[in-house]
Amino acid sequence: MSQQGRLRTLGILESFGPVNLDRFNDRLRMQTLALLIQGVGRYHAFAYYWHIRGPYSPELTRMLYSRRESDDAPGGGSLAGPDRALADKVRSLVHGRVDDPLELELYASVWYLAPKRDLPEADRKSILDTMECAKPHFERERVAATLSEIEAFRRDNR
Repeated sequence: MSQQGRLRTLGILESFGPVNLDRFNDRLRMQTLALLIQGVGRYHAFAYYWHIRGPYSPELTRMLYSRRESDDAPGGGSLAGPDRALADKVRSLVHGRVDDPLELELYASVWYLAPKRDLPEADRKSILDTMECAKPHFERERVAATLSEIEAFRRDNR
């Protein structure tokens, strides 16, 4: 995973607004948005693992805290070119709800569990079963709709 990809992801994350790392929901937003940025952008900057609240990258957490401690975070948060387009695609995928940690948890979790564009029915059922067991606060129908949205998004954004 490249340092350039990590810095790109962090720059795009910053464009989604300020974050307070002392608040759990802000840390959750950063984790889920970073996963979606990488997925939509089709590059890998941070490794992710399944965690109780969905995909989690310890490396991203360390980098966010390190940047806060060293005051190394870039200023502005203004993007241009491909990074602006990537941020816009992520916003579109989650229907603009980039400030809703629960919505982002749902999208990032389904994205993580469904790595392919078109899934066989058995894989779809397995994802729904996993989400039902791991995240019962999301209704199965909502998870199925999100899975369908993600599959369609991937087909439309090849």
